[in-house]
Amino acid sequence: MDYILVQAPLEESQKSEEHGEFIPYGIVVLSKCLTNHGYKGKLLFEDKTIEDFFAEITDLPNYPALIGISASTWSRFKAIDLIKRFRQAFPKSTIVVGGFHFGHCADDTIKNIPEVDIVVRGEGDEVIVKLMEFAYKNRDIETINGITYRDFAGTVTSQGDRVYLKNLTSLDFLDQEFTKEDFEKNILHPDMPIPAMNIFTGRGCPHGCIFCSVSRINNRKYPVELIVDKIEEYHNRYGIKGFKFQDDSLTLNKKHVVSLCDEIIRRKLDIFWWCDSRADIQYDLLGKMYQAGCRYVSVGLETASPKMQKVIGKKVSNEAVRDFTKKCKELGIGCFVFLLTGFPDETYEDLQMTVDFAGELSKKYKAITGSMGYTTILPGTRLEIIAREHGILSKDFSWSTPYYNKKNIEYGAATNVPLNIENITPEMYKKALKDMVINYGSGLSTGKFIKEVFENTFLRYDRTWEEKFHMGMTIINQKLSINIWRRKSE
Repeated sequence: MDYILVQAPLEESQKSEEHGEFIPYGIVVLSKCLTNHGYKGKLLFEDKTIEDFFAEITDLPNYPALIGISASTWSRFKAIDLIKRFRQAFPKSTIVVGGFHFGHCADDTIKNIPEVDIVVRGEGDEVIVKLMEFAYKNRDIETINGITYRDFAGTVTSQGDRVYLKNLTSLDFLDQEFTKEDFEKNILHPDMPIPAMNIFTGRGCPHGCIFCSVSRINNRKYPVELIVDKIEEYHNRYGIKGFKFQDDSLTLNKKHVVSLCDEIIRRKLDIFWWCDSRADIQYDLLGKMYQAGCRYVSVGLETASPKMQKVIGKKVSNEAVRDFTKKCKELGIGCFVFLLTGFPDETYEDLQMTVDFAGELSKKYKAITGSMGYTTILPGTRLEIIAREHGILSKDFSWSTPYYNKKNIEYGAATNVPLNIENITPEMYKKALKDMVINYGSGLSTGKFIKEVFENTFLRYDRTWEEKFHMGMTIINQKLSINIWRRKSE
C-alpha cells in the first residue's frame, strides 16, 4: 500500500438528512491522480471503515508512504484525533493535510499539530503526485509549490502560491463502482426523495463574499460532453434519475449552462436535477434549465439589508432575487433562498429587513424561505480578519486547539465552530426564525392551499405524475408543519 487518503467525517449530530450523504469527491480525485501514476492505496471516509482499518493494521504488508487527511472546519477535531492515531501507528509515514479548512490555516496547523508534516494550499491534483515522490525520497521538497511545511531547522516554510488547475479535462474520478445504497442515502430533495448522484460541472467561484472560503477562485469548467456522458452512464447503469450539481454556482457561465442543457435535451435523458445559482442571471436561462430537468434551485440572498450586502460583498440586489424567484414560480422550479444573519455591525433593523423580504418572497412567489443560518467564521476568509479585529476571536486563537462554545446551541449551530456573535442576540434570532416560518405559511389559507395543490399537480401538463405527486405532498407537508408551529407558538 502506497497511500491512505482520509476524509474526516462529521459527528452524527452534524449530519444533515436534507443534504444527504455521498462519497467525498475531494479525496476520490486525489486517489485517481495517484492510481493514474501507478500507486495503490485506500480511501477512508466513514466512521465504521476507519475503525475497521485501525483494527486490521497488523495485517498490513507494509507502511503507507503517504497519509493524506482532509477535513471541514466542523470536522477538524476529529481529523486531528485521526492524525495523532495515524502518526502513532505509522511513525515513518509522511502525513499531509489539505482541503478548505487546513489549506486556509496552514501556518497554524504546522505550528500546533506536530504530527503533520505538510499542508497543501489550493488544489491537490498535481501536488499530491509530487508529494508521493517526495515520500519515496525521489523528489526534493523544495521543488514543490503550494505547500507549507516544517523544515529541518523547525521553521514553518510556505513555498510558492496556491496551485489551481488551469484546465479541467477529465472526470475519470467518477469511474468507480457505486452501490444502490450510495444513491438512496443521497436523495435529490425531501420534496422529491428520489435517489441522486452528486456531480460537478466545474470548480471555483470568482465572487468575494467575506464569509466564504471558496471565494475569489477563478471558475473553470469541465467539457460538456464529459459531464453528460457521466450523467447518461450512471442514469443507464443504476437507473438514477436525480442529479445534484455541486458547483458553488452552476450558472456563472451562461454559455456553458446552455450547452449542458442542450446536450441533456438532445440525448432525451429522463432526469431531474438541483443546483446552486446566482440571482443576477438572464432569466431565459431558467426556462432552458427547466426543459433539461432542473426542478430545484438554491440562491443566496443572505441578507436583504443593502447596508449588510455591501459589508459582506454580496453584489446581488433584492430586485434581482425578487425577479429570480418570480421566474422560478412561473416555471415550476422550487426555489430555496439561503439566508444568514450575524454579520459585522448588523443591527436588529437589518435582520428585520431580511425577515420582511423573505416573507414577501414566500407569499408572492412561493420561494422556500422558512429558515436562516447564523454566520460561521471560517479560516482564510475576510470575516476571520474582521472577527479578530473586533475581538470576537482572541489574538491567540488557534484553529487547532480545543474549542467549545455552549452559546452556539442557542443559535442552532455546532459548538465546535466560532460564530460571529455581535449585536444579534439569541432572542432576536429565535424571533426572526419564528416570524419567517409564520410568514412563509401565512399565504396558505385553506382556499389558497387547495388552489395551489391543483395548480401544481393536475393543471401542470408539463410534469410527470411522479413530479405532480411529490409537489402535492410537499405543499401538504408545508401546510401541516406550519400549523404545528403555530399551535406550539400560541
